[in-house]
Amino acid sequence: MRLLLIALIVGLAAPAMAVTWEVPDAEQGITEIYQAMNLASAGDTVLVRAGVYDSANYYVTPLGRRSAIVSMRDGVTLTGVDREDVRIDQTEAEYGILCLDVGPDTVIDNLTVRGTVSLARVPSDDGDGRALVAGIACIDGASPTITGVTIEGVSTGVVVRGADNPSAPTLESVEIARCDHHGIYVYDNGATPVTVDHATIVSNFDHGVYAYDGYVEVTNSNITHNGKNGVRSYLSTIGVSYCNLYWNDIDSLDPQNYYGLDDLTGVDGNVSMEPFYCDYTGDAGYDYQVCFASDLIGLGAGGSNIGAWGGGCTDCVSPIRRASWGAIKALFR
Repeated sequence: MRLLLIALIVGLAAPAMAVTWEVPDAEQGITEIYQAMNLASAGDTVLVRAGVYDSANYYVTPLGRRSAIVSMRDGVTLTGVDREDVRIDQTEAEYGILCLDVGPDTVIDNLTVRGTVSLARVPSDDGDGRALVAGIACIDGASPTITGVTIEGVSTGVVVRGADNPSAPTLESVEIARCDHHGIYVYDNGATPVTVDHATIVSNFDHGVYAYDGYVEVTNSNITHNGKNGVRSYLSTIGVSYCNLYWNDIDSLDPQNYYGLDDLTGVDGNVSMEPFYCDYTGDAGYDYQVCFASDLIGLGAGGSNIGAWGGGCTDCVSPIRRASWGAIKALFR
């Protein structure tokens, strides 16, 4: 009897085994990511096979009813089998991935979020609807870990808002490129910083990183060729170290890589130099690795590389730069 009682107690105390839910899974009737996520519990993994996933669903948030391809569950890991081949298409949703009331054990890894801006403007409470449309949205107590992810062609790459509870996600080895608005937008996120490390934030229409009454720490990152400032602060605290801010805000009469904070070039390991991307112009599909001879290789903290991906090609070719109006007039003098 005593042995039976001990066995029952041990059995009750044993944690549930973590489960890996695959997408798709014909036996389980799973064809979309949200279906697997709805089945998952803390400690589980949702493993996504190659494909395009674009089925939008509606979720209740502090900002109202919002559409997303998938909403994360606390403590669940969402990972793709291949970053380039697993694509979340955000075109018909306000968010590609919604994070709401989740902690750092919630992981988004090794996939791509893509979209267009068909839903670029939606009702908002801050006068700018595009700020609420994003590849990944972290809202109200959302502090996931986001690693090895590409976000491109959406409205804003990552939106972070505190709403009623602080949000402090960690972004590491993340590429945010060619978005219609900001790369990262942080609004009133709370006392714990959003952490951005080894990111490449490039060719976004507006700012690379914009904090409005927010708190952000950016390290070892390439923030280049964005239409407006590389890093912009308004009533915010932004730390920048071992970063490369280059060729941002170039169409302005007074181009500034930094706005609302001191120009940190030459301070705390920060530089401003041509990164030499492998394919900046998109001739071969865009490749924001840098050439092996780029000065950014080994220039980060502790000898790490600056940017998301490190070296990937041998040809160090500068991007084609648009000629200034003064240069064009000089041709006819």
